[in-house]
Order: sequence, then C-alpha cells, then structure tokens
Amino acid sequence: MAQCDGADDVGIYTLQAFRTFPGTPDECREARLWARTRMRPFPDVADAVELVVSEFFGNALKHSASGGRGGTVFISLVGLVSGALHLEVHDEGPLSDAPRTAARVVSPDLERPDGRGLFIAAALTKEWGRLPATGGPGYAERGYTSIFDTGGDPEASEYVGPMITWADFTTAVRAPAVVRPAQHSMS
Repeated sequence: MAQCDGADDVGIYTLQAFRTFPGTPDECREARLWARTRMRPFPDVADAVELVVSEFFGNALKHSASGGRGGTVFISLVGLVSGALHLEVHDEGPLSDAPRTAARVVSPDLERPDGRGLFIAAALTKEWGRLPATGGPGYAERGYTSIFDTGGDPEASEYVGPMITWADFTTAVRAPAVVRPAQHSMS
C-alpha cells in the first residue's frame, strides 16, 4: 500500500499526502478516516473533504475496475499556503470496453435512494471534475478545467482508461508552510 505524508518542496505546501487503498467497500471508511486525520489543520473544510472522499471512492468502486477483484483506489490531498486544497481520486478504468458515461450533477430524485452524491460534492466544493488519468503536465494542458468545461480534445470522450475525479476546496485557515531544515555544505 503506497502512502506518503509530508512536503517535498520548501515553502508552498501545507499538506502533501497520498495513499492507495484496496478497492473494497469497507476501505471507504478507512479512506474517510485517513482524509479526516489529514484535515486536522483545516477544520473549516474537514467535513466537506471527508464526505467528498467518500462519494468519489464509492463511485470508483461502483463504476470502475477499482471495485473488482484486486482493484485499488489512489487518493491524494495537496494543500497550499494560499488556502487551496486539492483532492484527487484515481480509479482503474471502466468495468468493460464500453465508453464511460459522463459524470454530471443532476437534481436528486426524491423517489430514489441514490444519485445524490455528485450533487452534494458540487455543493461542498469550489469546483470539481473528472479527466483521463493520462500523462501530461496538468489539467489546462490536457484541455480540462472542470466538469462543466465542454472544451478539450474531442477524442478524449472516447477514452476508456483510468480516470481522476478531483475537487478543489478553499480554506480560511492559513496553516504555516512546511519547511525543511537548511542543508549545510562542507566547503
């Protein structure tokens, strides 16, 4: 199980954490608890982050190969001194060769017991989206800015590989930057 907590760069990060979870329903609770403990410095968004982690994790299990035998779900949390918090949940791709359906926010149907998760995620985040987990330097370079953006590569709608569901949160807490001790050279 890959796991990391800490900061690699000096000055701009308040949080860098990631972990791979087994793709089983009982691990959703573990993912929520893991996220909750990382959110201690950010109490104003801890509940929202925990709930969105749960929703995205559950969707990865239900709608992707992550929920199959031996599947996994990768979660990362990054915080910046500016107050921005970024969550990513990576799945292992579709259950079959059929193209994915688009993740869209729809008004909840009061007659159904499900279908409210993305509605709630949209309400609790600054912005969220889903994009192919292909290589590349960043969202803008891949033509995606949010779930509401219809731009980008038309071929991407045919993509059937692993996906990243992401969310951005804004915290009022300005946690201090994580700074590594200065290294002294022997000259």
